[in-house]
Amino acid sequence: MLLGLSSLLGAPGGIPSFNRLLVRAAAELAQRHRQRLHVVALTDQPGVDPGFFAGLPSPLPTYVACHGSRLRFAHELLLHLPARPPLLLGHVNLSPLGVPFRRFGVIAHGTDVWVPLPTLRRLALQQASVAAGVSEHTLHSLCQVQGVLPSRCQRLVNALDETSLAMAEATVQTADERGERLRVLSITRLHPDEPKGIDLVLRSLPSLPRIDYEVVGEGDALPSLRALADKLGVADRVRFLGRLSEADKHAALGRCHALVLPSSNEGFGIVYLEAMAHRKPCLAARVGGAPEVVLHGQTGLVVEPTWQAVRDGIERLSEPALRQQFGMAGYRRLHEHFTYPAFARYVHELLTRLTELG
Repeated sequence: MLLGLSSLLGAPGGIPSFNRLLVRAAAELAQRHRQRLHVVALTDQPGVDPGFFAGLPSPLPTYVACHGSRLRFAHELLLHLPARPPLLLGHVNLSPLGVPFRRFGVIAHGTDVWVPLPTLRRLALQQASVAAGVSEHTLHSLCQVQGVLPSRCQRLVNALDETSLAMAEATVQTADERGERLRVLSITRLHPDEPKGIDLVLRSLPSLPRIDYEVVGEGDALPSLRALADKLGVADRVRFLGRLSEADKHAALGRCHALVLPSSNEGFGIVYLEAMAHRKPCLAARVGGAPEVVLHGQTGLVVEPTWQAVRDGIERLSEPALRQQFGMAGYRRLHEHFTYPAFARYVHELLTRLTELG
């Protein structure tokens, strides 16, 4: 069994976190069927291994970090071509490397398939034995936008691992409900070409004088967002915290009243799961896969991606009883659908299907 991943160790973000769970689930299945597992990671740096592999079932997978070299990545995968093992590629941009193999699968994470891929990648993706997506919206995009046959599609989910859940439990706290001010939080990358909705929250604040806002994340959009806060006269109520450690991120989630991320760029949105682990309500935009995670009127609010709708949503979340209702419902939903056992079941089904196709 062969996994070709964009990143695995030493990188922040949802895809590396997903890939670590993927390798864990693949290693468990490989042990069960007495197979060898080989992992090749494109952007990983050699020597970055915080004990991750030591916690996997034996025999441990082989692992190659390619230091960002596309040539080496392709070479390491093609070394396995004579044996033609089932190959699973962790990103649609890697699809062409699967074509020489008899059986290969590809994982789509959301926005990567919202618009037509370049011709070579799209044709390669259409040839995949299995194309997997982390949401129903992603599966729809695979079929309608990329031309993948529905019969070749497979559902996956995102999840929080036990470490993340334990950190949430260790830092969970009920935000002080006695004060009159509401504290809302966003956690995201701040890139100019990714509409994460931070500007929408900022534009809502002049109409919400009793709201304080914290933003966790870094990126090239930060200066323009600071300038917007100044222009709107709300800079004194906005704190840009930059990139935080996991412990500090969980502390920020613990002290907020609600996670507010009206992003138009979420194929799934694992940050909503992190908020749900803290029993916090979420506000998301009615775009992409987010409405499948945040259930409107049950675990939070799903609104149109406009500042007026965001303002109205935040105003609704000023009611403590509603926040508590949404927060507890989100916590239950997380533990029912988005923990590692559920994730592993989906992955094992995918890998078993890929193996049996041979």
